[in-house]
Amino acid sequence: MNFVSQNKSKHIEPVDEESVTQAHKAAYGDGDSSGLSAHALGAAAALQALKKFTSGGQSAGSGSQTQIISLAMAEASKLFDQSGGAGSGNKQDAVNGAAMTVMKLLVQSKFSGIIGGGNSGGLGGLMKLAQQFA
Repeated sequence: MNFVSQNKSKHIEPVDEESVTQAHKAAYGDGDSSGLSAHALGAAAALQALKKFTSGGQSAGSGSQTQIISLAMAEASKLFDQSGGAGSGNKQDAVNGAAMTVMKLLVQSKFSGIIGGGNSGGLGGLMKLAQQFA
């Protein structure tokens, strides 16, 4: 979480949805993440965490941001171990990549509602994006 906090300027950088989709497909669809970098593993894990979060019926309350980031970090760690490592980078890089990918998505406009605000419908937007990558 310190990595995310210390790199706030990167939160507004756009997420390469094509790369995230391809990494997710390789890691979770094809089951072959051997050629992925640690950052790509983290991005794939972040998307998987978003899918788990939305399919689990989680509420979009004040703790949602922390819950999603924590879930993504845990998923990245698990994926890194299951895949026997990454093509480049280490486990911490994968965990950081997952956290940063989720944070970028949360900060970007399509996720502005997920981090709070009455009738913002953030969970609906999150589910829409997760389904987009299915």
